[in-house]
Formats: sequence, C-alpha cells, structure tokens
Amino acid sequence: MEAAELHPLERALLSYLASKGRAGEADILSGSGLPDEGSYRRASQWVLSRGLAREAGRSVESTVSLGPLGREALERGGTPELMLLSAVRSGRADFSELQAGGSFDPSRWGSALGALVKAGAVSRDGNSLRAAGSGRTVFHELWDRVYEPLSRGETVELSTLPEGVGDLVLSRSPRRGKGRAEFIVTESVRLVLEITGEGLAALGAAGGEAVGRLTQEMLADGSWRGRDFRRYSFDMPPPRIPCGRLHPYRIFLDTVRRKFISMGFKEMRGSIAETEFWNNDALYMPQFHPARDIHDVYFLDTQDAAGWPDPATLRRVASTHEDGWETGSRGWEYPYDRARALTAVLRSQGTALSARCLGSGPSIPGRYFGIARCFRYDQVDATHLPDFFQMEGIVIGETIDFRHLLGLLRLFAVEIAGVDEYEYLPAYFPFTEPSVELMVKHPTLGWIELGGAGLFRPEVTEPLGVTAPVIAWGLGLDRLAMLAMKLSDIRDLMTSDLSRLRRMTVLPDRVLGGARNA
Repeated sequence: MEAAELHPLERALLSYLASKGRAGEADILSGSGLPDEGSYRRASQWVLSRGLAREAGRSVESTVSLGPLGREALERGGTPELMLLSAVRSGRADFSELQAGGSFDPSRWGSALGALVKAGAVSRDGNSLRAAGSGRTVFHELWDRVYEPLSRGETVELSTLPEGVGDLVLSRSPRRGKGRAEFIVTESVRLVLEITGEGLAALGAAGGEAVGRLTQEMLADGSWRGRDFRRYSFDMPPPRIPCGRLHPYRIFLDTVRRKFISMGFKEMRGSIAETEFWNNDALYMPQFHPARDIHDVYFLDTQDAAGWPDPATLRRVASTHEDGWETGSRGWEYPYDRARALTAVLRSQGTALSARCLGSGPSIPGRYFGIARCFRYDQVDATHLPDFFQMEGIVIGETIDFRHLLGLLRLFAVEIAGVDEYEYLPAYFPFTEPSVELMVKHPTLGWIELGGAGLFRPEVTEPLGVTAPVIAWGLGLDRLAMLAMKLSDIRDLMTSDLSRLRRMTVLPDRVLGGARNA
C-alpha cells in the first residue's frame, strides 16, 4: 500500500496505535485526535478490512437504564419494596390495608412482599406482616447505586454494581416484554485494536499529509503543483447509509398475497372487529361448547363496530344450532342466545372471513384467500403471540374433496414455508369433518403446528346458502414466516432492533420465486 492511499482518519488511528501498540475504544476516542465516535467507527472498519490493524480483543459493557416500572418508582420516590418495608417498620402490619393504598398496582405489592420475605427483611403470618431487623437491605443499595445515579443523568455500568444489586437488576430486566421491565440492560461490544506490520509500513511511508480534495482555489493560485494527492481506493467499504424500506415481515405478507392472486384466488377482507356470530356461531361452534375455550377473545364495549348479520341468515344459523334446521343434523339441542351472537369481539380466527364469504353469495366454483390479523389472549413464547396473522382460505366446487386439501397444504409447506419435512395429523374442529392439522419440522424448535384444515360441515355451509363441498384452512402466517425467514423465535418478527431488521433475510431462494432482503 502506498502512503497516498491513507485517509486522514486512518492516519490518525494508525498513528495512535503505533504509539500504543494496542488500545481500546475509550482510549482511542480520547487520545487519537479523531473528531467523534462516527469517525472512529469508519476508520476502524477501514483499517480492519484492509489488514492495517487487527482485533486484539473485545469486551462487553452492560449499561443499566430504567424501564417503565423503574421510571414509575422514581416518580413515586421509592420502589414498592422500600415503601412496603418502611410501612412495616413504622408499625403498619396489615398487608391488605397497605395493598389498597394505591401507590402501586396491587400485583406489584404482591411481588414486593415476596421479594422482602425471600430476602429475610419481612416475615408474614397470614395477612399480618412483621419486620425482621432494622438495617439496610439490598433494596436500599439498589436505590442508592442505581436509581439515584440514573436520576442525576449518570451512566450506571452493571459491572460496577455489588453482586447482590447486580443480580437484582438482571432479574428485573427481561429480554422480552420490556413494557413491564423495571430495568433495561444494554450490551455494547468494545474492540481492542492492534496495528499490524502492513499498517506500520503504510504509516512509515506516509511522510507528509496527502491532499484529499482538489479545490477551485488551488487551481487558481497554482498551489496544487508539487502536492501529493490521495488516490481513490475502490476496495474501501463506504459508510452505510440507512434508508427507509418496508418491514421484512410486510414484504413476506405482500409476497404471499401476490402468490395467491397469481394462482387465481380472490382476496377476502374484513374488519378486525367482529361479532360472535361470524367469529363462532356461523362456524357451528355452540355457545356452550368448550371448543370456544381455545379461542380466548377480547370483547369490545360497542356493538356497532362489528356489523350484524341479516335476520334470515341469523334465523337459519340459530335453527341449525337448536335442531339442525334442514341439514339432516340434530344440531346441538340447546336454546340459542341471539343476544350473545351479536356481542362484538376482536377477530380471534381468520375463519370468520370464510364464514362471511360463504354468506355473501360466492362464485361456485371459486377460490378465496385472506390474510387476517387476529387476536387471542395467549401466553407469549417462541411460537405464540396475542396479536398474529392467519392465512385463511376456502375452495368451493362440486368436485372438490379432501385430497385436494392435502395437496394445497403440501404446497403451502414447501413453497411458502420452504420446509422439507411435514406431516398431517388427524384433528377435531367443530366446523370441519374430516379435519387435519399441518405439522412441519423447524430446524431448531422441532415439530410445530402450522394450523388446521378440513372439509366444512353441511351445518356450516347450508345455512349460509352454499350446498357444494368447501375445503378450508387457517394457517399461522407468523409461523410460516419463521420458517421462510429462518427465525427461531416468533417475537423476532416484531423486534425493534433496526440493525437486525436490515440484516434479516425475507425469503430463501427456493421460496415464492426468489430471495429478497430487507
């Protein structure tokens, strides 16, 4: 490498490394003369990529900040543990009375009591509390070492905290669900750089500083003569310029939509506010049946948002539930509650779109699909979210049968999820018979369920005016996306980490006609 190829930022960084041998980020920023952290980032990337310096080590710094619960405690002047402990030590011993005080949410008082009992600061006999000692506790240390410095705008590093306080901070800084976190711990990787022989050679040959820009004034006064100009280096990686783009999951959803439309499907759309009639009743789910327990719904305080069914359809569906109507079935043999049918909920399953489609005079034969945003009260984990998307679809035709359905499910597993291993399992749903679940093999999580499918029962189709066979499916699009985007946690689809989103691969080459990157 010739001296003229060194950028001024590279020169400054290499000069400092040459004088120190190796140095960490903090020392480089304070002693190298680089103007700011962004300049250091660019210079370090350049010298590392060109072999002028190497990584000699790295350290991880963890800094602590307050989450929503921590900010609430700071505003109130104390954590629930400190306030509860202070009250008990002052003679207030009835926990129910303290919990009803209103300073914090009742559940936080319960957690505080559990923490104090575990730490041995408070003992409990039924609803009566008693202080165990009057000295300082780890909760006092937590306030002094974390809350007080953060309230003054100071930086708190996890490594500087006493062991008990640090453990407490970590236990109250969940990696997921930060909306209910007391603390947020942010990790930053700091590199230690060391100059290489190539770097020393390039720096030794540098001599005077090369000119990086030829200006109009230099041309006018002739000062450009005899000057060394820095050459353009086309192998130097440019600085990354983030730009606006679609979310990777949005790209996936749009691609799935285009795929269905290209196969001749018509899209079903509907409001996320739905009645229990279309969400459950029209699908022959009885109002008393435990099958509804798997669709824990969010109820709305308005009726108008969901839209009511027409009286004739409501009458036929009600009769089907009560005595089978004209379907040849005995029905569920219970008094159908029409008032409950009009209760408004957030849509809990995409099949509500299929029910509305069947009740609106669909084309026969016909193919329909929907990308439905659904809501269920569910425990969040690697494969479950309370707010999720389903890929819903129906095919109507006189010659349609269960074998066609299995073929479509295979198409979804291979062409959308991009998996090699899948299987069908027998299943039960109140609205289909026969019914099947599609299972696929995730490389990390193992076998996971993608969703259910089946042939709609006459008790579903005939009251809605359709007599031809109808195959139907409802698959979890979030789980399909996990497989297609090579993710191991469904929550990564909703991450707020922009750098991770920019690196996320949306679709592999084999899926849906080619790969695209966010």
